[in-house]
Amino acid sequence: MTTYAQAKASVLAKAPVAMTGASGFIGRALVRRLRDRDVPLRVLLRRPDPELEALGVEVVQGALDRDDSLRRLLEGATTLVHCAGAIRARRPADFTAVNETGTARLVRLAAESAARPRVLLLSSLAAREPGVSAYAASKRGGEEALLREAAGLEHFCLRLPAVYGPGDRATFGLFQQLSRGVGILPAPLTNRFSLLYISDLEKLVEHLLRQSAWSGGIAEVDDGRPGGYAWGELPEIAARQLDRRVRAVSIPRSLLWATATGSEGIAALFGQAPIWTRGKLNEFSHSDWVSRGPGPTEVEGWQPEVQLDQGLVATISWYREAGWL
Repeated sequence: MTTYAQAKASVLAKAPVAMTGASGFIGRALVRRLRDRDVPLRVLLRRPDPELEALGVEVVQGALDRDDSLRRLLEGATTLVHCAGAIRARRPADFTAVNETGTARLVRLAAESAARPRVLLLSSLAAREPGVSAYAASKRGGEEALLREAAGLEHFCLRLPAVYGPGDRATFGLFQQLSRGVGILPAPLTNRFSLLYISDLEKLVEHLLRQSAWSGGIAEVDDGRPGGYAWGELPEIAARQLDRRVRAVSIPRSLLWATATGSEGIAALFGQAPIWTRGKLNEFSHSDWVSRGPGPTEVEGWQPEVQLDQGLVATISWYREAGWL
């Protein structure tokens, strides 16, 4: 007689799981974890990636705007994990093209395919506040595209807070500052946000993939810290864990606005996507990026294990060993 655990394992063992965004921080971590468990993976890549290919994944070269490559990605897939997304863009339309239009095309082709894989969308808490920035609007658009195009496909959506950990470049600057005894932070320092350590996200995705069915819900998840973190707490946590004084420096919004405007102007001169923008400032300045709880039953049975005090030390240690610090 097949046990419940064996049934869950058989769901995960079916071939293949298709994935977008595999070359990013989150996607790369998910690939490593799933391949460690012998899960067959087929990933969409714009360009060759020897590190991923060495893990034994099947590679489809292409992009979200190419139907031919998306069809090859989806052929025979049991599940689609959609991690790909634009976090930097020269224009608002560029965010929309990837995060909304690209998602719509991918899910529509999944619904039209013979395999009809279920779809796991990794979204962002920013989708909760689409008026904050072009990025946030595009992430909400991606969620709406999933609902609109799924056409009976099983699907589930994770709204993620800031995800950090070894290998992450997005939060590297902040951890670098804290390790050097200073935290240059946006005002006001009372604004709150949630975090999630990368290994906890890996476990959550595996937990979802082992389930036999999804309800189509949206879960906001985090590291389990009630009420999240305030910006002003980061230097205190770093000082306690690193055993050194860490000073908080709060930058007025007017100055940050000026630097964001300048960053956009310089990037435009060189035809590049700016790292620091007025939209990004609006996101950093928003008062409440605290996850509101997982809600859907799919997340039951998963428990985060790493809060910032442990995750900060592990991440900074990795940066040092890797020569980033």
